[in-house]
Amino acid sequence: MAEVDLESDQIRLKCIRKEGFFTVPPEHRLGRCRSVKEFEKLNRIGEGTYGIVYRARDTQTDEIVALKKVRMDKEKDGIPISSLREITLLLRLRHPNIVELKEVVVGNHLESIFLVMGYCEQDLASLLENMPTPFSEAQVCQEGASQVLVGG
Repeated sequence: MAEVDLESDQIRLKCIRKEGFFTVPPEHRLGRCRSVKEFEKLNRIGEGTYGIVYRARDTQTDEIVALKKVRMDKEKDGIPISSLREITLLLRLRHPNIVELKEVVVGNHLESIFLVMGYCEQDLASLLENMPTPFSEAQVCQEGASQVLVGG
C-alpha cells in the first residue's frame, strides 16, 4: 500500500517485514523509468478500450513516437492484467510487422503509466478500411507463405 503526501509530494510505502511506512527518496521515485514530461504531446491520434494514444516527440532524441496512456479507471490493485500482458508480449516480440514497445514511462501519479511505441502513420484497421479493393485470397496466402518461409 502507498500513501502520497500531497503537500510535500512524498511517497510513503508500507514496510513488508516490520510495522510502519518508509519514505521513497525523490531520486528513486521513478526507479529506472523516465517521466512522461520528457515527451511533447503533438496530437491525439486515437482512443480504444485500453487507453488513449498520442503522437509525441521524445525531447531527448527528437524521435516521433506513439504514446499510449494505460487506462486505469477501475483498477484498485495496480496495473490492469490486460496491460501487463500487452507489455510482456510487446517486450518479447521483435518483428518488422509488430509495433515496437520502446519503453514504459510514468506520469505525475503512481497510477499514470504510458507505453512508448514506434509511431506508424497508418494502422491496419484504417488501411483495410480505406483500400479501394480488399486483399485477394491469393495475396493473403502468398504473404502468409512468405512469412513462414522467412521464419517470421
